Amino acid sequence: MKKMVTALLVLAIAFPNFFFIAKETIPPSKKVEQLFKQKLEVLIKRLDDLQAAAANNKNNKELRSVFFRARISYKQTECLITYYYPHLLRIINGPALPFADGESSLSVQLPHGFQVIEEMLFNDSIKLKPAELQNEIRSLQDVFKSILYQKDPFGFQDKYILDAAGFEVYRMIALGITGYDSPLALYSIPEATAVIGSLSELLNIFLPAAKDGFFAKGLNEHIQAMNGYLGRHKDFNSFDRLYFITVYANPLSKKIIQLKSKLNLTLPSERRILSASAPHLFASKYFSPSGYSPNSEADATPEKIILGKKLFHDAILSVNNKRSCGSCHQPGKAFTDGLPKSMSLDDVNTVARNAPTLWNAAFQPVQFYDSRARFLEHQVFDVLHNPKEMGGSIETIVEEIRKNNEYILLFKKAFSDSPEPVTDDNFTNAIASYLRSLISLDSPFDKYMNGNKTALNENGKKGFNLFMGKAKCATCHFVPLFNGVAPPYFGEAESEVIGVPATADTLHPELDKDYGKYNLYPIDILRHSFKTPTLRNISLTAPYMHNGVYKTLEEVIDFYDKGGGYGLGIAPINQTLPQSRLHLSKTEKKQLIVFLQSLSGEAATQEK
Repeated sequence: MKKMVTALLVLAIAFPNFFFIAKETIPPSKKVEQLFKQKLEVLIKRLDDLQAAAANNKNNKELRSVFFRARISYKQTECLITYYYPHLLRIINGPALPFADGESSLSVQLPHGFQVIEEMLFNDSIKLKPAELQNEIRSLQDVFKSILYQKDPFGFQDKYILDAAGFEVYRMIALGITGYDSPLALYSIPEATAVIGSLSELLNIFLPAAKDGFFAKGLNEHIQAMNGYLGRHKDFNSFDRLYFITVYANPLSKKIIQLKSKLNLTLPSERRILSASAPHLFASKYFSPSGYSPNSEADATPEKIILGKKLFHDAILSVNNKRSCGSCHQPGKAFTDGLPKSMSLDDVNTVARNAPTLWNAAFQPVQFYDSRARFLEHQVFDVLHNPKEMGGSIETIVEEIRKNNEYILLFKKAFSDSPEPVTDDNFTNAIASYLRSLISLDSPFDKYMNGNKTALNENGKKGFNLFMGKAKCATCHFVPLFNGVAPPYFGEAESEVIGVPATADTLHPELDKDYGKYNLYPIDILRHSFKTPTLRNISLTAPYMHNGVYKTLEEVIDFYDKGGGYGLGIAPINQTLPQSRLHLSKTEKKQLIVFLQSLSGEAATQEK
């Protein structure tokens, strides 16, 4: 007997995971499912408490306190809800704004969920209506109950659970600590603590199977330090997001990737904007310019890019053989033309809007200010046939190309698998392939986020924290692409109504008459709506706004600081930009500009 005990003690010393593994019978995915159900039950109970508080006419302070606890409970379930039920996000925690994008929704959907309740409790200009509050709480409860009591199995799998964990870190960075998820209450920092706590529970379910005690210890110490930092820095405006992201959040992302590797968990190949193997959200080398292309056959190749570049700069594309794509999108001007609005084909009038940069156009799921083109190929076709821009005909151009031996050879090289290389589709795909090659993710900001700690100066760092916090820029221009496409899915390009004036006259401002997306989809909430553009290379792409009304970044920041069109007294009734002033100091505005200047990359300063 003593010998057996001694042998077991030796095993325990030599293999510390021996006994744990031997008694481990429940698979990690099942444990996660049990934990998820428990947290859902707590969340529903917290909403019951909120419902009771509303029914008993509790004062606003008490309601806010109970609401806060419900929000924290939601954040503890958010990781798996957002991953497995993305179609429910808008009615769980979407913006408190009516929605209709035209492409997938022609009817206006009223907002629901936590942010609507937050608006009721924290917007002092709105009188609280208890019956409406109770209805909203009840709707939210029904959503969570439908998840908890669904008849279909959850279908959790280890590889997808850890993928969800990685996504949740991205979401916390881009939508959590910026205030996007909690725009009025600004619960961002305590909610980040709840997210990290839930991720810690989830990851610790998987750690024993990794059989690496040192890794497990390091991961848990890192999470403990992360929560400690959040606990010591709770103020929304002063929170150092740059430090938090680089010292804590990005390393956590990397550790999740390492854990997946230790467990040999790999995802099936799929098209993503940011690779599933990316070490963190800002790993610029892991972004794919093919993520939004129609299919793999349309992806760029070196041969297509060479052909597309030649076509891009060829005046054969215009009806008068005097204009090329490069006329309005000049490489030396970051693929803009430096004009408020580009000249029309007649060289007398102008086109409707400013020529946006083409750098990083590949990282946008829709094109044009009114989002009317789904793919870059569609954009090429649209511009080519626009009577004010090129006035051409794709059939005519293709016929001309078929007479050109040099082009015939280039098409054969680029589309060697096509029976007839020179076709309408191949023509648009060649130019689109060139556009997909225009990637600029090498800015000083990118270098800083990938390890070069001298790439940003102190004002640039402070500017980033303002951008992500007090100035609320990041709630529309989402990191890391700084356009209207939010991580972790990079799926939907947002459009906003900000109330842009027709001129820079601040004494007698008038709202610009361009209806934007409404011209395409006549839905009232889309009147004056425009796609949120990228801010990358913004210091090279003046003038600004869809109509080029502002010549400098100072003017742009002043406009937002005032609350957009509302601050100028010209806001349309459907303005989506928050109406309140930002109260930025002169120093803060300068710091913001320094940061924005850090988004200009080396590639964008060179002709390509």
